[in-house]
Amino acid sequence: MEKNAKGLLPKVEIVIVAVFALSFLIWIIPKCGSSRPADDTEQNALLPADSTQETTASNTLSATVKDTTAPKVAPATPAANSPAKQEVQYSRLYVTIEGLNLRSEPGLKSAVLAKIPLFEEVYFLNEVTDTTTEVSLGYEKANEPWVKIRTRKGQEGWVYGAGVSYYKKKRPGTLE
Repeated sequence: MEKNAKGLLPKVEIVIVAVFALSFLIWIIPKCGSSRPADDTEQNALLPADSTQETTASNTLSATVKDTTAPKVAPATPAANSPAKQEVQYSRLYVTIEGLNLRSEPGLKSAVLAKIPLFEEVYFLNEVTDTTTEVSLGYEKANEPWVKIRTRKGQEGWVYGAGVSYYKKKRPGTLE
């Protein structure tokens, strides 16, 4: 009887492995062939409906603030095969400095329109200054360009590039 049990065990293991492999294939094949579009609502926020700017074919715009020598980024123009009137999606940024000043023009001497609280969500309007400005943030100095944004309340203006980030975090080195 013991000899029979030893011969049966490998057969049971093979059946279990085969059932598992078959189940996995049945589960994965529909997922690999799926052609559904990705859900962008979590990644990008839409502008209000009164926007007159157009989208690119991908409906998303992004830019990095690292290139300080690049000219200002112009708003996107429609691609040849895209519909004429669609809302533009802009990259979402978060304020990383408590009480960040929203200014009418890029520069420390321009008028302050509002103070934006820490972690406030804002939208990058695809414009960055050609030059950078060195600013003391308290415990560190930053040399960043100015970035044009729109607040959730619809106010547009310029903020210092070190004050916004793609990630919701507090910038280290700033005074409380």
